[in-house]
Amino acid sequence: MKHALRILIVDDSPEDAALIVRQLQGEFSISYERVETPDEMEAALDKGGWHIVISDYVMPKFSGLAALKLLHDRGMDLPFIMVSGQMGEDAAVEAMRAGAHDYLLKDRLSRLIPAIKRELNDAVVRRERRMAEEALSATEARFHSLVEQSLVGIFMLQDDVFIYVNPKFGEIFAYEPQQLIESRSLLELVAPEDQIRVMTRFLRPLMEESDSLHFFFRGKRRDGSLIDLEVNGTRTRVNGSAAIIGTLLDITERKRAEAELSKLWRAVEQSPVSVVITDLFGRIEYVNPKFIEVTGYAEEELIGKNPSILKSGMTDAKVYEELWSTVTSGREWHGELHNKKKNGELFWENGHISAIKNAEGQITHFVGVKEDVTERKLAIDQLRQVQKMEAIGQLAGGIAHDFNNLLTVINGYSTLLVRSLDKGSPTHKEAEQILRAGERAADLTRQLLSFSRRQIMEPRVLDINKQVRAVQKMLERLIGEHIGLVTTLSEDAGFIRMDPGQMEQIVMNLIVNARDASETGGVITMATEKVDLDQNFSHLHPGSVPGSYVRLSVADQGQGMTEEVKQRLFEPFFTTKEMGRGTGLGLATVYGIVKQSGGYIEVVSEPGQGACFNIYLPRASEPAPAPPAPPVDEEIDSSHVILVVEDEPGVLNLVVHTLRMRGFTVYEATDPDQGITLFEKHATEIDMLLTDVVMPFMSGPALAELLLSKKPGLKVLFTSGHTDDRAGFEKILEKGMQFLPKPFASDALIRKVRDTLNGGTAKTAGAISGGSD
Repeated sequence: MKHALRILIVDDSPEDAALIVRQLQGEFSISYERVETPDEMEAALDKGGWHIVISDYVMPKFSGLAALKLLHDRGMDLPFIMVSGQMGEDAAVEAMRAGAHDYLLKDRLSRLIPAIKRELNDAVVRRERRMAEEALSATEARFHSLVEQSLVGIFMLQDDVFIYVNPKFGEIFAYEPQQLIESRSLLELVAPEDQIRVMTRFLRPLMEESDSLHFFFRGKRRDGSLIDLEVNGTRTRVNGSAAIIGTLLDITERKRAEAELSKLWRAVEQSPVSVVITDLFGRIEYVNPKFIEVTGYAEEELIGKNPSILKSGMTDAKVYEELWSTVTSGREWHGELHNKKKNGELFWENGHISAIKNAEGQITHFVGVKEDVTERKLAIDQLRQVQKMEAIGQLAGGIAHDFNNLLTVINGYSTLLVRSLDKGSPTHKEAEQILRAGERAADLTRQLLSFSRRQIMEPRVLDINKQVRAVQKMLERLIGEHIGLVTTLSEDAGFIRMDPGQMEQIVMNLIVNARDASETGGVITMATEKVDLDQNFSHLHPGSVPGSYVRLSVADQGQGMTEEVKQRLFEPFFTTKEMGRGTGLGLATVYGIVKQSGGYIEVVSEPGQGACFNIYLPRASEPAPAPPAPPVDEEIDSSHVILVVEDEPGVLNLVVHTLRMRGFTVYEATDPDQGITLFEKHATEIDMLLTDVVMPFMSGPALAELLLSKKPGLKVLFTSGHTDDRAGFEKILEKGMQFLPKPFASDALIRKVRDTLNGGTAKTAGAISGGSD
C-alpha cells in the first residue's frame, strides 16, 4: 500500500512540477499544489497538511531561499528540498545554511525518492523529539509550580547549607526563601535543645548511611518563637555531590490539638461518672471504664447493644418516651433512672443525655453522662428519717414534760390520799387504782423522754458484758422455752458510760422485740464486740460519728421487715403487733437512749430473713468504778428550813404540802426572782434549796449557783422531768449534786430530801459552773 504524500511545489514551470510528480508516483500516492509567488505560497501554507516542500532555486518572481525564509518565518518545521537545473557548490552550501534539508539537480531526480524518505523519517524523529522536549518542558513547569505553591515546606541541603527552599519553607520560619539559600544551615533553624538530636539522628545518618528518615524536632522562627516540626529527608546527589532533599510540616497546631484531644480522652476515661456514646439508633459505640465498673458488664458485652439492657422495670415507660423524644429533637434530657446491673442489683442513676451534632448541625450520635446516686439517695432518705425522728422527739419531749408535771401532782396526792384512808375501805382501793394508773402513765412519759433524749440520766462507767450477764437469767424466762438465747460476749468489748437503768432498758426492749418477731421459735443471738467506725461508715450511715464503739447486737430468726416498716420502726406508738400487744414505745425508747448516749443504731433486715439490731455505744476509756453502797434507812430530821422554787403551781403545792406534813419549815416561790428575794430575807435560816431545773427567765442551776455564792454550805436538790441542756446538767450531777426526776411520789421526795440534807454537797458554786470544789 502506497503512503499518501502531500507536496507543496514552488516552481515557475508546470512541466518541471509534473516531472517531479511523475518521478514519485510509483512510490507514493501523490497530491500536490504548485505555487510560484510568495502570496501563493502563503495561501497554500494556510491550508496546512503538507508533508514536504520542494522548491526551485531560481524563479522570475520568487526564489528557493525566499521560500525557505517564508517557511521559517511562520515557524513551520517542514522538510525542505531545493531543486535546480544548474546549482553550483556555493549555491548548495548557501541553501543548506539557510535551513534546506537537501538539494538536487533536475537531471538527477532519481535521488528524489530516497531523499524524501530520509527527510520524512527525519521529520518524524524531529517531531517526536520536539514533542518530548515540549512535554519535558511542560512537566518541569508543572513540577516547579507544584513545588513553589506547595503547602509543605520543601528544601535541599548540600554541605549543610540550603541550596533551595520553596516559599512555604520560608513562611514556616518567617523568612524569604532567598534569605535562607546559601546563607543558612538547617541547624540554625533548630531550637537549641534539639540541635544535637537533629545532627546525630537526622543529618549525619542521611549523609552517611540512611536513604530516608522521618523525624520530629522543635524549630525556631525568625522572631525566636518555637514551633513543632515534622521532617522527611532523602539522600540524593546534585551536580555529582551528596545532598539532602526533604519536606517539612509545621505541626504545632496539630500537636496542640492532639494534646487537647488526649487530655479530653483521659478526662473521659478517668471520669468519676459514667459516659456512653450511641449512634442514631441507640446502639452503643463507646463506654468509659466507670460505666463498666458501675454496670458490671464487660466492654465487649456492651458495644453494639442498646442501653435498654440496663432497664429494671422500675422506671415508668413514659420516662423513656420523653427521653427519646427530647434527645432526638436536639434538646438535652435530665432525669433519674432506676436501673439494674448485670448481677441483678438495682441502682439509681442521675443522667444527662444530649445529641452530638456535626458542623452542619445534623445529629450524628447521642452522649449520656450518668452518675450513680444510689448512696446519695439512701443517705438523703436516712437523713430525712433522722430529721423526722428529731421532729417527733421534740414533740414527744414537750408533751412528756407537761404531762410529767401533771403526773407529779396526780401521783403525789394519790399517795397522800392512799395513806390517809383506811386500808379496808372501798375508797382506799379506788385511790390505789388511781395511783397505779398514774404510775403506768409515768412509765410511758419516761419512755417518751428517753425517745426525745430529754430524760436526765445519772451515767456511770459500765462493763457492758457484766450488764448483759446480770439480766441473762431474767431474759431467758422472759422469752420462753420455745426460743433459745445465745450470748457471744467479746472479752475485749470494753466499757461504756451510761445510766445502768437505761442500759437495762435497751437490752430488755430489744429482746422483747426479737421474741415477738420469733413466734414460731428459733434462736435469739446477743453479742458484744469492740468496733471502730471510720469515715466511710459515717458517710453511708448519716447520724453516725467515726470513733471507737462497743457494739451490742441482737439478732432473731423471725419474719424480717420491709423497707416501709424499717422507715417507721423507731416512731413512738408505731407497731406492727395486734391490739393489746405493746404500746409501740419499746424501740422508740431504745432509739432515744442510744442517741442520748451519743451512739448509733443500725438495722439489718429483709422479709423472711430475720432482723439484726446493731447498737453502737461510745467506749469509755476508764474502768468501771465499784458500785456505791446502798443508803442506810434512817429517820429524817425535819428541823431544817427548805426554800422551794417551782414554776408549776400544782407541783409546788404538792411539794410544799408534803414537806410541811413531815414537819419541815418551807418557803415557797413560783419563779427564781421571788426565790432570790426570799433567800435574801431568810438566808441564815434556809438550809436547803429544792428547785426545778427548767424555769422561765433563769434556770435552776443558775439560781443554785447564785445562792451558793451567797451561802457556800447550802444544800441543793434539783427536780425535773427533762432539761434542754441535758449534757451540761449531767456534768453538774457528776459533781455531787442531788437530783429527783419527775414524776415522783411523796415517799421518793422525802427520801431524796433526807439524802440531800444528810449527804455532802458542794461548798461553792464551782460545782455547778464546772470549777473546782
